[in-house]
Amino acid sequence: MEKIRFGISFIVMMFSILFNTMDAALLTKAPEPLSEQALIEMNKKFDEPELADEITVIKASTLSNAQRHTVIALQGLVAKDKPRIFIDFGYETNRNALNELENAGYTLVYNDETGNPWKFDAIISKFKPYISDNGYTLFATAEDHGQLNTAINLTTINGWLPVTPADEETVINLGLEKRADISSDNIDLKYLKNFYKEYKDNFRNDSLVHMYYYAQGMRDFAVQQNIFIMYIEDSDYEGRLFRDSVMKDLEPSSSIFGWCQYEFKFTESASRYGHYVIPSDHSFNLSILSSFNATDEKFDAPFEGDVELDPEKHYVAIVYSDGDNLQWIQNGFGEFHTWQSYGLDTPVSWTFAPIASELTDVDVKRTLANSDNATFITGPSGGGYARVTKMNSEELRAFSDYTASAMLDSGLGIMTLLDEIKDGTFDYSMQKRLGYFSRYDNIKGGILQLDPDNYAGGGGRVFFSDDKPFVTVGFSLWYPSGNASDVTNEWLAEQAAIINAKPADIKTINGYTVINVHPWTVGPDDLAYFVSQLDDSVEVIAVDKLLAAVEQNIPHEFAQPN
Repeated sequence: MEKIRFGISFIVMMFSILFNTMDAALLTKAPEPLSEQALIEMNKKFDEPELADEITVIKASTLSNAQRHTVIALQGLVAKDKPRIFIDFGYETNRNALNELENAGYTLVYNDETGNPWKFDAIISKFKPYISDNGYTLFATAEDHGQLNTAINLTTINGWLPVTPADEETVINLGLEKRADISSDNIDLKYLKNFYKEYKDNFRNDSLVHMYYYAQGMRDFAVQQNIFIMYIEDSDYEGRLFRDSVMKDLEPSSSIFGWCQYEFKFTESASRYGHYVIPSDHSFNLSILSSFNATDEKFDAPFEGDVELDPEKHYVAIVYSDGDNLQWIQNGFGEFHTWQSYGLDTPVSWTFAPIASELTDVDVKRTLANSDNATFITGPSGGGYARVTKMNSEELRAFSDYTASAMLDSGLGIMTLLDEIKDGTFDYSMQKRLGYFSRYDNIKGGILQLDPDNYAGGGGRVFFSDDKPFVTVGFSLWYPSGNASDVTNEWLAEQAAIINAKPADIKTINGYTVINVHPWTVGPDDLAYFVSQLDDSVEVIAVDKLLAAVEQNIPHEFAQPN
């Protein structure tokens, strides 16, 4: 039996190697890059209607959970004309955005005509003219994926307000009439398939929102921008097949907003169709923030020119993979701001989602105001979370075009690629794929976070593409248990000792290490202690300087450390 299992496993492995080899071999040569003007036009993907002069500020705490979803849908309906509703969820970043809006000259209205904070009935009454046919859709509960998402999709299609039975009497008294009732519908997979088949032409074909019921982000933006909303558990095989068919219907390099149950399965599915995921399940108010031009400032271009190096030192770049998703940036970017408050001289580099420049540049402004000696690169994998080894030539072209566009818009010039090494064909395959990105002048190089081994699977080796370096993570500061509470100073000192033992050799890749910091287990205090344990023979530099040093000192060919 063991021999049979081994034989089957061997056949599967060999087939995988053969398929991946053919896949890389069949990739066409990267086409000529698009013009800068074409990249600029590409980044104007979503509608940005002009903001109203007066903005109604609603405290989420005054609403029930179901009422929040009703008001979020109304926020999106209103924003189709002129965004004029902001929902304050009580976060510091909400207060920052409101301050920026006020400073920009917009009038913020926090109270109704009686002088009290806005409540459900007053909100519906004020914005009733934006509800089509004075209509509402009755749905059973906001605690069910199918019921909630279908009701919101009907809002996008018909302009009717989604309402649960608890609030039905209130909206009737305000003059709304029931136009649809899905409250008794069993919204199973068959129902979803039929709904999608009937209505899919009402939605745009370059975006999808994938949202579970217990998240309140993104749905206002979905309504405003005509984006279909769905949610499938990744453990549901038949459901995943349906979700795959929806993704297949989208044009290559579409935005998949929201989040999922199992990260790997979800991002792999999106990548197979050339799409990228924007983790944004807790991204709020995008229907208004995407139209608010808070700043024209961009991130600094990567370092260029000669880097002064000491041949007696080993050089490391610390990359904190914290800001790689949109909802994290919108809800604090806590590790970054905490680290910056320490005022340390150690230059730490941070991943950052370039799409923030398009959808919420108020948070870009907040980040840049506290940047000091920080350096920023894109999150994985450039324009959004994708695994490029799953893409064919057409998909890779579209995604690399979009990545160049998003990086140009944000000013970011160094990209991060995340993927997985599955067999010995990886290096050959990745080398061909890197050419799709390096063909763009505004992409100066990158780092590769490669599984297995917690992003350090690449072992520190470097790929050159169009003479631009793409260096793999050589060391990952990631606690094995995955629990931040297990991290000790003794463990951190042991990790520092590994770095201290690395050689000084500026003429080969042996002399350089990209260190990935895992944000869920290694906090700012832990990183500060780790840095304090590094010897004088180790120098920390920004990641763009490390790439410039590699480009300057190492022969431009594939190289890996001894």
